[in-house]
Amino acid sequence: MNIPDFAEKPLHPPVEWLGKWMNEAKESGEIEPTAMSLSTISKHGAPRSRFVLCKGVSENGILFFTNLNSSKGNEIASDPRASIAFHWPILNRQVRIEGLLKMTSDEDADSYFQTRSRLSKIGAWASNQSQPLESRERLLEAVDDYSSKFINDVPKPNHWSGFHLQPSAWEFWQGHEGRLHDRWTIHKLDDDWLSWRLYP
Repeated sequence: MNIPDFAEKPLHPPVEWLGKWMNEAKESGEIEPTAMSLSTISKHGAPRSRFVLCKGVSENGILFFTNLNSSKGNEIASDPRASIAFHWPILNRQVRIEGLLKMTSDEDADSYFQTRSRLSKIGAWASNQSQPLESRERLLEAVDDYSSKFINDVPKPNHWSGFHLQPSAWEFWQGHEGRLHDRWTIHKLDDDWLSWRLYP
C-alpha cells in the first residue's frame, strides 16, 4: 500500500467512527442497521458473500456469530482472510473493512447465546447449516425433537461460536449528489491509523 504524503490521522478512530455511523443508522430508521455482507474465500480461492448481523464493535474487532460447521465456518477455518461491508441507503453511506478473523472466547459465545430467543437457540441445534435439506418438514421435526430434549435451558452447541474481524483496512463512504462522493480510506502504519481521501 502506497501511503500518500498528505495522509493524516482519521477524522475519528475507525472503531468509534463505525459505532457512530451504526447508531445514526439505527436512529434514521434503517430496517436492519447491523446487517453486513461477509465475504470469505472458498477452498477453490473464490470469494463468497452472505449477510450476517454485527453483534458488537470494539477494539477486538467486528463481531458476528455462526455455526462452525457451515460453509462460512469451514472457509474461515481454512483461510481467516475476510472482508465485510455495511450499506445504509437512508443515510447514503457505506463502510468496507478488510482483515483477519479470530474466534471469540467460549465465555463470550456462551454469554451471547443466552441472549437469543428460545427458538433461535433450538434452531442452532436443529439446523445442519449449509447441508442439503430434504424438506422443511424435516427441519421442523428436528426443532420439535430438540424442543422436547431441552425442556428448560438450551445449552450452546459446541459447533456454534463467534468471530471478530480484526481490521487491517477501512473505507468510509458518504454519498453526495452528482456522484461526487466522499471516500476516506484508513490503513495501519505500525501502531497508528493513517487516513486519506480517495477520488469517488
